[in-house]
Amino acid sequence: MGARDLGPDDLVWDHFSRPRDEDVVARIHAAADAGYAGIGLFLGAWAKLRDHDDALDRIDAALDETGMSIVNIETARGWAGGDVEGCRRQADLAFEIADRYGCRYLQVIGDAPGALDVATAAQGFGDLCDRAADHGLLIGLEWVPQMTNVETATQALQVVEAADRANGGFCFDAWHLTRSTNDVEELRALPGERIAAAQWSDGPLVPDVDDYYTDTTSNRVPPGSGEFRLLEMVRVLDEIGSEAPTSIELHSTALYAAPIDAAAQIAADGMRGVLAVARGNA
Repeated sequence: MGARDLGPDDLVWDHFSRPRDEDVVARIHAAADAGYAGIGLFLGAWAKLRDHDDALDRIDAALDETGMSIVNIETARGWAGGDVEGCRRQADLAFEIADRYGCRYLQVIGDAPGALDVATAAQGFGDLCDRAADHGLLIGLEWVPQMTNVETATQALQVVEAADRANGGFCFDAWHLTRSTNDVEELRALPGERIAAAQWSDGPLVPDVDDYYTDTTSNRVPPGSGEFRLLEMVRVLDEIGSEAPTSIELHSTALYAAPIDAAAQIAADGMRGVLAVARGNA
C-alpha cells in the first residue's frame, strides 16, 4: 500500500520520534517490526542524504524489503510572510522526496511569533499548495503556540479557508492542541476531509518546563500514559470524517535513549491502546 492510500487505521512513525540524525534504514526496520505502515522524513535529514547514492540505495532496499512508505515530510516555514525564498528552497527539497517516494503530505508551520496577517499568510500558503499539487502532495498546516504566528486551530482554519486550495489542509497535533487551548471542540470546526495528518503523543496538562520549545521537544510521553484528552480527540476526528493516517510524533528524551526497536514498539502499543478504547474495541 502506498503512502497516499493510508488511512486512520494505519500507523506512521514520524521523524522526530527519534533523534533527528538517526539512521533512516534503522527507522524503517524498527517501524516495520512494530507494525507501522510508514515513517516520516525530516527535510534536514534529506539534505544530508540526497547526494549520497549508496545511502539512498540502502533506503530504497529497506523500503522494498519491508513494504514500508515514506509518508510525510517535515517541515517548511517562511511562507506566511517571513523567509519566502528560504521556504521555496525547503519546498524544492520536499518535492525531491515526494517525487522519489510518493509521499502523502508536506507539513508546514507558521513563521516566527508575532501578529498573523491572514491575507499574506493565505497568499503564501496558496502558492505553496499550487507548487505541491504538481508533485501529488497535500499541505498540512500545523498550528504551534508560542513558537509561530499560527498558534491555534482557529487561526489555521482562517488561513486554509482564505487560501482555498484543494490540497491545502491541516496537520493536527494533540500536543499543540492541548498546549494552545485544550479545547477539543475546536476540532469540530475543521473540515474532516481537509485533515492531512493527525499526530499523537501524550503528556501532563501542566508543562514540566516554562520554555515551550524545550517542553515540546523533550517531554512527550507515549499515547495513553499522560493526561491529554486523546480519547475525545480520536472520537471527534472520526466523527468529522478525517481520513488522515495515525501518526505518532513522540519527542521524548527518555525514549531517545531507549533502543530504537523498543521505542517504536512502545509508541505503537500506546497508540493502539488509545484507539481501541476510543473506538470501543478494548
